[in-house]
Amino acid sequence: MKNPSALVALLLLPLAAFAQGVTALPPMSVITFAAGQNTATMNGQMVPGGRDLYYVQAKAGQTMNVSLSSAAPLTFQVYNSETAVARAADGSPLITGKTLPDAGPADNARAWIGALPRDGKYLIAVGGGPGGLVAPTPYSLTVSLQ
Repeated sequence: MKNPSALVALLLLPLAAFAQGVTALPPMSVITFAAGQNTATMNGQMVPGGRDLYYVQAKAGQTMNVSLSSAAPLTFQVYNSETAVARAADGSPLITGKTLPDAGPADNARAWIGALPRDGKYLIAVGGGPGGLVAPTPYSLTVSLQ
């Protein structure tokens, strides 16, 4: 063998590519509340086929109220605090976890209110609803905790 280091590099290349794909996460925005406030609004721009991810830190027993305002048919899902997010092979977010009652993919939620079962970070995923989007569309996501 004329160049053993080239062979080692060639063998390790697929492992490095695999490790990068596993560790890269889609961007997520943190919902924070101004001092003395319990409501925050996040403004976004949804693109066709897109999905925006937000998370909010909350405590067990708090009531969370989520509403989405948009002229387009956008919806959201609220995932429990044990949800994991990774990047799928196609680059889209891969969410592994359970949604809260009445806030799942089939519920087409635009407004939701519920008591939170445990402390942790709750994931809110905003995306195109029934019919999808044909053009970029602005939206406002409002979250409050009581």
